Amino acid sequence: MDHREKAEKVAEAYAADFLEDAIGQDIFIGSHIERLLSDKVKIIYQYVEDEKYFGAAISHQNGDQFVALNTFHSLRTRYFTAAHELWHLIEGSKMQDNDFDHERAADRFSAAIMLPKALTKHFWNKFKTKYGEERAILQIADLSYAPYKTVVRRLGELGEIISGNKLNKLEELEWLARRNELGLPASASDHSSPEVRFVEYEKVVLENVEHKGLDILTAANKISKYSPKIAEQIQHDSLTKRHEEDA
Repeated sequence: MDHREKAEKVAEAYAADFLEDAIGQDIFIGSHIERLLSDKVKIIYQYVEDEKYFGAAISHQNGDQFVALNTFHSLRTRYFTAAHELWHLIEGSKMQDNDFDHERAADRFSAAIMLPKALTKHFWNKFKTKYGEERAILQIADLSYAPYKTVVRRLGELGEIISGNKLNKLEELEWLARRNELGLPASASDHSSPEVRFVEYEKVVLENVEHKGLDILTAANKISKYSPKIAEQIQHDSLTKRHEEDA
């Protein structure tokens, strides 16, 4: 067994166990993946206009762990990135030897938890018979919130044969064009939600205002990058209070 094959088999096994503990294997995990990720680490939502940057895992010297997600990408891609990073946080990722292909394992783990084996095969056979392969792939992607290419690859991993070879080569933008040509309604998952947010940082700053005397305007400046609306409200409240005190 080569390194790649070993990584995929190990990741598949851990994905099945993870799903059983987290949500079961009879529904798609979808956007809930970010909630599960936030149970393990602090999430930083960034907006970086870079097609090649999806996110990153960061460990602080004090032991805290963070995962940054780039909200420039579509929700499908963002959720897949969250699932990918989750692999690096579970115990299975820490039990492997130095030659283990963690990036391949992370991708397989992501696909396996977003597209559970039995559930994916069930819908593939059901939709393929009723609508044809192309529409079946699109509909599974919509149900699971997974990238189109991930659905295609996952079907191959599960031993399902896609007779239309050209479907294996389509990129995400080409899939978008195909769904439009087929007259299917637009999916919100194909669009980004360009938010910038770091909830844990906000909490720490506001706690310092309340308990350690941090100047409220200084606090507003600190969190303005991640939560401009909250910063604006803090500044407004501070100025209002000062006006009342001066009156």
